[in-house]
Amino acid sequence: MKIKYCYEQGEQFLVGWFEDYPEYPTQGEDLPDLEKHLSEIYSWIQDGTLEVKQHHRVLEVAG
Repeated sequence: MKIKYCYEQGEQFLVGWFEDYPEYPTQGEDLPDLEKHLSEIYSWIQDGTLEVKQHHRVLEVAG
């Protein structure tokens, strides 16, 4: 399975979060470390350890 995430360079670490779960950012020393932490967070979301606070939908507009 693949899930999109965003990341940016912080002052000392990379800071990353899932597009669908921006309320759970994490950090890592490099991309492999960041992805390890993101994988942990994703497993906690899936097993209910972390409560999903925000809900996302797609709005269709006429245009």
